[in-house]
Amino acid sequence: MARKQLRIKPLQYIYDLGQAPLNASPLTAQWPSLNVMVSSNRVERRWDHEIYRTFGSTETIQNIVIFRTNAGVYYTLVLTENDLAKIMTGTSETYQYLTQTWSTGTVSNVVTTAVTGTDANCQWFDASGIAAGDKFIVDGDHSTAGEPDTNWATVASVESNTGMTLSAAYTGSDTSGAYKVRKVYSVPVGERWQYASVNGKFCFVNGNVFGQYWNGTDTYATDINTTYINQARYCTAYANRLVTADMVSSGARSPWLVRWSKEGDPTNYTDSTAGFSEFIDTEEPITGLGTSGESIIVFKKTAYYLGHRTGEATSPLTFPTNKRGIGLYAPYSLVHVGGTVAWMGLTDFYFLNGSEAESLGGEIRKKFFEIVPDDNLERVYGVNNSRYNEILWVADTNDGQYVFSYNWKEKGFGNGVWSTYQFSGNLTGLGSAGV
Repeated sequence: MARKQLRIKPLQYIYDLGQAPLNASPLTAQWPSLNVMVSSNRVERRWDHEIYRTFGSTETIQNIVIFRTNAGVYYTLVLTENDLAKIMTGTSETYQYLTQTWSTGTVSNVVTTAVTGTDANCQWFDASGIAAGDKFIVDGDHSTAGEPDTNWATVASVESNTGMTLSAAYTGSDTSGAYKVRKVYSVPVGERWQYASVNGKFCFVNGNVFGQYWNGTDTYATDINTTYINQARYCTAYANRLVTADMVSSGARSPWLVRWSKEGDPTNYTDSTAGFSEFIDTEEPITGLGTSGESIIVFKKTAYYLGHRTGEATSPLTFPTNKRGIGLYAPYSLVHVGGTVAWMGLTDFYFLNGSEAESLGGEIRKKFFEIVPDDNLERVYGVNNSRYNEILWVADTNDGQYVFSYNWKEKGFGNGVWSTYQFSGNLTGLGSAGV
């Protein structure tokens, strides 16, 4: 008796109604199911989300980070396009701004939009760095742990050391006394924050501001180093040092420059154990920094360089190995996970296996690069969703925003399972919250 062969869909495609019929050509490209994932050979609904904290209408969240201090205290930090904030957990508390803030001197009077300082100690014009767009509030009107406070006012201009003008009439009831000016950050269009923890300091850069850090005890973040970490675009922690790349040096941007701090002190770049290296063998700019095992990786769009410690105090890092042809095309797609890194290259997804880049793209690769417009590829960003042993990459496609999940724990890197998610609204950032 003749036998009839039936082609059965793999489990991860079973609920995908967009797939070709079962009698279609076996060469038909497959595409993971939408909003379900496969775990231990079972189809599960994807994890979902619920409201955790509501930020101000002007805040766009990019990163949510769990930061551990040297004392073992954990904080949930949020980086928006304008601010650093700490999630508060007390009764009726929401979050508290940690953004660099100026509070020298006192205010003598606030009349509608005019703010007058008590004396030249305020230094609003000469020393503060206050600029249009920053936020002003009198302390008596401020609920520190209950942001967003409706009394924050926007600075329109600074005229003198004791005079500034607001863009609208001040709404608070206090008109004198201690005050704050929150010096809001700005992230360049299409770019994102990078961050690293070094010796109990949470360091963050975005290519547009002096690098910042917060140590878990100070009231606000402050500059890492205004001379050497000026508008750095990328950063990572390696060998208990802060390593940064693509920054302004001697008044001009140097997109090939990598700089590392003194061991244990991310603010010190004049010590003999600090240093720098320039990757000028190709014209491509640096696109990211990562670590894998004992190595540090410097990425360009179509190349990467492997470095390691030398054991020499005054020349602690060396970069003897470089690989051409595969690089980091989307800077913010780089994810640290499982002791290595994974990222999106020009035509595929990869992870670093020892010193070699190995493909992860599998069944999603061809369609991913078909539906994501070229202009959006560099803006793909990723995060390690450790709770579900998956890497999430967010991309704006021709069909709307998709989250592409790579579950690496089930079968290991190189053999993981892809799935795709969509949410009711576009995501601006991802991260882990709660401790």
